[in-house]
Amino acid sequence: MFKYYLGLAIMCVIFSVMAAFFSEHGQTLTTIFLAMAGAFVAIGFVTSGRESRW
Repeated sequence: MFKYYLGLAIMCVIFSVMAAFFSEHGQTLTTIFLAMAGAFVAIGFVTSGRESRW
């Protein structure tokens, strides 16, 4: 599950970079996407152990 959530986090970082350059509300969207990336990494760490496999 960690690879899945890490992939989602990397996609959010890419989206935030694209939003920073190409969006009218770049700073707001960048902040939102980076927060989502951090949340996905945190979920990935929480669900990465053997005892929490779904």
